[in-house]
Amino acid sequence: MRERGDQFTGRVARTFARLGSELNRVTGYEEIEALKRRVVEQEARIHHAREAAREAKEAYDRAVLQRAKSQREVNDLLQRKSHWTDDDVSRFTTLVREDHAREHDEARAKAAAAAAEDAVEREFSELMRVILNRYHEEQAWSDKIRSASTYGSLAALALNMAVFVLAIVLVEPWKRRRLAQTFERKVEEMSAATTQAFESKTEELKKRLDEQGQLLSLVLETVHLTTQVSNAELASLAVADESTSLPPDHSAGERISGSTTPDQDLLVAVTASAAVAGLLGWLARSWFG
Repeated sequence: MRERGDQFTGRVARTFARLGSELNRVTGYEEIEALKRRVVEQEARIHHAREAAREAKEAYDRAVLQRAKSQREVNDLLQRKSHWTDDDVSRFTTLVREDHAREHDEARAKAAAAAAEDAVEREFSELMRVILNRYHEEQAWSDKIRSASTYGSLAALALNMAVFVLAIVLVEPWKRRRLAQTFERKVEEMSAATTQAFESKTEELKKRLDEQGQLLSLVLETVHLTTQVSNAELASLAVADESTSLPPDHSAGERISGSTTPDQDLLVAVTASAAVAGLLGWLARSWFG
């Protein structure tokens, strides 16, 4: 698991490195990277040149010291020239020969030190030139990126304005139309549902009214039949009374019939009113509750 993680991390790092190099190549920062490498190389060169100059100066100093030492020894021999021996003569000859060679060595060391100093100056000047080029390229790159950023910001602003205008001109009317259509469809569906419910309730109420009408007709028929039965019974009772009582008195029979007919009408009216009131109450309860 750890090895897979390390491999994945390595692949991601390499991918980002490639992306960075491609981005630098596209934006022109690759030239600045090259100038940075040149600056580092030039710093290494000037370091080596300074080391060579220091060594050349030390060699020149050593040559000067050796020649000065040889000249002091020659001067000592010249001071006691009248007392020279054979060894002194041979030593003087050797010292003159060495002084001549050391003079040439000193001249060569001096020339080498001067050349090393000149090389240091040249390398330093080259380093300054490379640094200035790098600074100039970095400024140019910064200006280019700043300009690109400005143009990119303006392009994004223009795109946002275009999207805003398109949203106002096209999207908002379309949304309003769709919202209106949706609202109309909902209203139509609600109206259809209300109409259907009203029709169903109306049909149900009509059925109930028909049932109540039939029930009322049945009640009225029952009341009518009951009234006829009551009239028949009263008539039979009246005949029985006439047959068992004294001779009939027509004025009295008329009074009896006149007194019973209003009672029968009153009974019929009360019964019908009660039936109608019950029917209306039932209809009101079924309609409102």
